Amino acid sequence: MANDLTAVLEIGTYKFRCLVGEVRDDQSISAIGYAEVESQGIRKGEIFNRDKAILSLRKVLRAAEENIRKSINSVVLVLSGGDTSCIVSEGVHRVADASTNCKQEVIENDILEVLNIARHHTLPENRVRLHTFQKQFTVDDITEVIDPKGLSCETLKVDILTLHGKKSVVENFQKLVSDIPINCADAIYSGIGTALSVTNEAMRNSGVLVIDLGGGTTDFALYHNGILQHCGSFTVGGTHVTNDISKGLQIPDVQAEAIKIKDGSAITNLMERDKNISIPADTNGFNGKIIRAVTLNTIIQARMEEILELVKFETESILLKKPLGAGVILTGGCSFLNGTRDLGQKIFNTTCSYGKVLDVHGLPSQQLAPMYAPLIGAIRYTNSLQK
Repeated sequence: MANDLTAVLEIGTYKFRCLVGEVRDDQSISAIGYAEVESQGIRKGEIFNRDKAILSLRKVLRAAEENIRKSINSVVLVLSGGDTSCIVSEGVHRVADASTNCKQEVIENDILEVLNIARHHTLPENRVRLHTFQKQFTVDDITEVIDPKGLSCETLKVDILTLHGKKSVVENFQKLVSDIPINCADAIYSGIGTALSVTNEAMRNSGVLVIDLGGGTTDFALYHNGILQHCGSFTVGGTHVTNDISKGLQIPDVQAEAIKIKDGSAITNLMERDKNISIPADTNGFNGKIIRAVTLNTIIQARMEEILELVKFETESILLKKPLGAGVILTGGCSFLNGTRDLGQKIFNTTCSYGKVLDVHGLPSQQLAPMYAPLIGAIRYTNSLQK
């Protein structure tokens, strides 16, 4: 495959997706080819049946290769789930002259030293480092300094945001890819990929919270002043909503998924208390039944509230100090459930909108683009590392 093309792979609870693309001179993404297949062997963002996962992986890679008419020898893995979380570590470096205790001008070596100190944060043995992001500097008592070079101070500080995931999950996914065999060039947290595909620099500067509501996981990323402030992942998503419906209404999973999409809403409408929904019989012994719409939506709202409240709890302390000028952006398959945007606005008390993938060419429809948001952003992120 050409050196200027990047192949990215997402192994999700519902779908396996592969996207091959490049970054143009105007920084837009050109999608050269793509493929998706039904997911097998994955549950809650983790592998539970390796043989089935291998079959799905080979199938999606074969379809992508047929689409671009080239072999794929290396991929960037997009990771969702894996109990991804982040931690902030501080680096402190004394710039003042040791003999005279006089302030000194910050030079490049001082910046490198304080960054190196901040990065020396030890993670538990069961965790693995995914990314590190430099936050802002503190120059004595001056906070939120973007570039301290040339400023005089006694002490230089910096915060580093480290993203880390469950070691066993990350390594199992990497081994799954390498056993195809194919080279796993890098692993990128899905929440970053999604955020970089549905936001621009202006939105990240003014403050934006991106929530990716997937099938088995929910990822989030919070930006302010153009800097990633917090992110994480929960092993709860659209499949949990379906399971709740199935158990609560005592219907098969297939019917639960169908009525969730067709008739469900994340907001309970008491005006629909007399509305009934007919669930047809199937060939597997289910005789069909009639349920109340308000009952269905009460079940859905309870789970969707739980998911969004988890994100709110994780980000609330930051949001008290850093307002969301660009609001909350929802993406992922579960975000298109009726009423999700209204529920998001209610919980976060700010504007809430659906994510639109920015500056991408080559996908056949605007409706398809959000499904590939993590992969599109991963191409953009990978390109930024090569500069």
